[in-house]
Amino acid sequence: MNKEIGLPEGKEATSGTEIEVDSKTLKKNILELAIPATLEQILIMIVGVVSTILVGRLGKEAISSVGLVNNLTNFVLALFTALSTGSTVLVARLIGEGNIRGAKEAVRQSLMIAVISSILVTFFCYIYADKFLELLFSQADITVVSMALQYFRITLYSFPLLLINTIVSGILRGAGDTRTPMKVAYIVNIVNVVLSFILIFGLDLSFIHIKPLGLIGAGMAVTVSRAIGGILILIALFRGKTISFNFREKFTLELNIIKRILRVGIPAALEQFIMQGGFLLLQVIISGMGTAAIAIYQIGMSINNISFMPVWGFSMAATTLVGQNLGASRPDLAEEYVRRILKIGMLIVCVLGSINFIFSSQLVSIYSPDAEMIQIGNFAIKILSLSLPFSCLVSILSASLRGAGDIIYTTITTFIGIWGFRLTLVLLFSKFFNLNIYGVWIAVGIDFAIRGLLYLARFKRGNWKKGVV
Repeated sequence: MNKEIGLPEGKEATSGTEIEVDSKTLKKNILELAIPATLEQILIMIVGVVSTILVGRLGKEAISSVGLVNNLTNFVLALFTALSTGSTVLVARLIGEGNIRGAKEAVRQSLMIAVISSILVTFFCYIYADKFLELLFSQADITVVSMALQYFRITLYSFPLLLINTIVSGILRGAGDTRTPMKVAYIVNIVNVVLSFILIFGLDLSFIHIKPLGLIGAGMAVTVSRAIGGILILIALFRGKTISFNFREKFTLELNIIKRILRVGIPAALEQFIMQGGFLLLQVIISGMGTAAIAIYQIGMSINNISFMPVWGFSMAATTLVGQNLGASRPDLAEEYVRRILKIGMLIVCVLGSINFIFSSQLVSIYSPDAEMIQIGNFAIKILSLSLPFSCLVSILSASLRGAGDIIYTTITTFIGIWGFRLTLVLLFSKFFNLNIYGVWIAVGIDFAIRGLLYLARFKRGNWKKGVV
């Protein structure tokens, strides 16, 4: 073991042996993992905000159609996010055990599964894209659905590389490398913003003339940037030092490795399908409330991410540090890391949440000058700002439990929060109190509070420290 997992350099941890680690070292190890991941998420957040603003200038139909596609995309991504989680946890645990050879083999097995499944899923989505959108969003305006289909089919061309990027980034984070995914994200998102601006609105210079392509241009920008990201992350993996993939080595199926990946991956897949399925159903419900409701939902969640994206970087660090330290037989260090990360996360959301609460109307007006949108958005941002501390608990503690392999609990909790409270309350508020989109934000806040308290109770019990991966 080394300083990557929280132990002094040159020292090893064995079962029953505890090596004291000073506070400075703990903080250093957290920041080395969390800062690159946080910067990556901040960049993604900024680009997401800019992209939403650019598309928003095309009208509420355009921003609504992109929102529908993004929710459908996230649902499809659930399977690959789960595989990424399984790979992250297993690679972190094997490195913590000092089994570098096993970690490399886990990479090989994960990547081959990713390539095959991503091609099949993309082909299936392209063939049945119109059926998916018509089935899920039949209540939405026909113009919005038509625009969504056009946008979705364009973005599907680089879908395999997006899915592979998701898995490889998880592998690298499990190995303690959060810098490479950050660098790739920088390039991808900068390319996306530049191309979005040029292709959406056109470019007319003395030496180049590009016609404005509107929503088609937005889809093309996303497609090209995703393709670049997938290619770059694969190159980084092939050239990796600690963790790498070599085509020259003979490939054979390692059922034991695959079983260990799926031990985490299958429950994680179920959790993601429950989560993304809930988000997708919520989007279906909102689509029946009108185009304005769809648009303000996208705007509200985009602004909320401004405060929350940095916390996701620390959540990624929690997954890696918990997995590596449990692999090194140091549950005490794993717990201490989580406590420290949670304190940092709470400080971040309290500061940014306060800013959002105070300037909620002004933030919404950046996206849309429409008075109705600003009024509803103001209410949404204030509710989301108040629920940010609970969101922080959900993000960091669920990531920590996943790092320990305690996926069953996170899956059950996700079902209780999203399906038992968020969706149920949205329907009740809409049917009996006629709150419509206002009821959505109240339900979201209650969901975060319930799940946050459930995760906190699980963490304090400590059973997660005995998980087997």
